[in-house]
Amino acid sequence: MKIGVFSDVHGHLEELHKTLELLKHLQVDQLVCAGDLVEKGLHSDAVIDVMRELAIPCIQGNHDAKAQFTWLTYNEPLQDQSIVYLGKLPVSLTFEWAGVSVYMTHANPWQDSSVYVFPTRPTALFKLVAEAVDAEVIILGHTHHPMRVQIEGKTIINPGSIYGNRDREERTCGVLSMPTCDFELYDIDTGRKLSL
Repeated sequence: MKIGVFSDVHGHLEELHKTLELLKHLQVDQLVCAGDLVEKGLHSDAVIDVMRELAIPCIQGNHDAKAQFTWLTYNEPLQDQSIVYLGKLPVSLTFEWAGVSVYMTHANPWQDSSVYVFPTRPTALFKLVAEAVDAEVIILGHTHHPMRVQIEGKTIINPGSIYGNRDREERTCGVLSMPTCDFELYDIDTGRKLSL
């Protein structure tokens, strides 16, 4: 089973369409989004419309949480239905695919957006993340840094951002294969597989 994983769309509709086309081409069985659908780009309402229409499981990122109370993204008012959608997004989701348990949240298991789980952080932080979650795979977003870390028998992944990453030029999404927990990273513009 192949899971298409993306995150940090930030109102960029064209990049969302590119991501969905790439993941369709890669023949994924399921799509999930690790949050931050809105802000930064000009098409937050349209992004939400696509997510809602395709019923893609998504969790609430810090920008989603903020936007539902400011009603604005880049000084453009969000539609009422978008505000309701953002407010109903859960802060975490759990899945079981091919007998493997998966937990997805935006920043970290503690829902603290000031704690960034960068791939370069000390091993101790990854141990805390692994201990905080009762799942074999943990999907994160938030940092705009793609990663795959294995620790204490668990796999922690981040697909990076389809809007833009902080440590590389490519805008990225990933494919999580189950039950092996292999994770491959892709450039949404070229479709090229990237190293992690």
